[in-house]
Amino acid sequence: MHTETSSARADLSTQRGAAPQPAEVLTESGTALWVHRVGSEDWASHRDLRVDMLTADPTAFWADPDEARARTAQQWREEIAGPRLHLQARRGREVLGGIALLPAGYTPEHQIPADRAHVVSLWVRPEARGNGISRVLFAAVAGLSLDLGRPDLRLDVDESNLAAQRLYERLGFTATGARDPREGRSTAWVEYAIRAERLLEE
Repeated sequence: MHTETSSARADLSTQRGAAPQPAEVLTESGTALWVHRVGSEDWASHRDLRVDMLTADPTAFWADPDEARARTAQQWREEIAGPRLHLQARRGREVLGGIALLPAGYTPEHQIPADRAHVVSLWVRPEARGNGISRVLFAAVAGLSLDLGRPDLRLDVDESNLAAQRLYERLGFTATGARDPREGRSTAWVEYAIRAERLLEE
C-alpha cells in the first residue's frame, strides 16, 4: 500500500486555489490512475460523477438526485468552492471514482473539534470496483487531512450498507456507537472513526 499512499499524497496541495500536477498511483491490482484535486474548471466531470453516484446508490448519500440533476454550472462551481475538498480517481481523462474531505460540521450549527474532519461522498463506479481504488482515495484524503491538521477522521454510513461497513473495517475504521436515525427511513446513519495515519501505513 506504500506506493499508493505516497503517490496519492504527492498530488495534493493545502492551498485551495492551487493547481497541483497529478502523480501516478499504482493500485494493489496494478491499475494506474491519478488522484486529482477538483477545481472549479472540473465542474462538468464533478457533476457527472455526482449525478451518476446519486442515481446508482440514492440511499447511500444525503443528497437528492433530482436536485443534483437540476443544478446549473454555476451551482456546481459554488459547491466545489465550498468547504468540501473533492478528489477524483482518474485513468487518463476517465473519472473512476471520488471522495471528499469536509473539515467542518455538516451544517454551520454542527460544530466539530479542531482536529476532526468528515470523509464524505466516497463512490467508485461499479465497473471499476475491485481494483483497490477506494484504498487509494482514502490514502489521498488521509494525507490531505494531516496537511490540514485534522487527523481524527469520521464518516457516516447507512446501517443497512453492510458492504461499505466491511470495507471501512478492513481499512481500520471502528464504529463509535453513534447512531443518527434517518428522516423518512427505517434505518440510521452509524459513525465510524480512524486516525488518518493508519490509512497511510504499509
